[in-house]
Amino acid sequence: MGSINNDTVMARLILIICAIGVVGLLLRRFMPRRPARKQNPGRDHFTSTVRCHVCGAYLDRRLAREDTHGYCCDSHDQNP
Repeated sequence: MGSINNDTVMARLILIICAIGVVGLLLRRFMPRRPARKQNPGRDHFTSTVRCHVCGAYLDRRLAREDTHGYCCDSHDQNP
């Protein structure tokens, strides 16, 4: 009779764990979600970049110098 008692206890334990899981899933589904973080609408996440035709480094387009071959960085700029 000892094994019947252990089986009953184990079945109840499994049933309780399943019930807790179902309640957790239902709460998660029906609880209101957190609002998404607001991002700065006036600020760009990415800046436009160009590649230096001499060394191949990527740099901000606003900082690049344009010459006859394309863009170059300050250290490779031939124009004074």
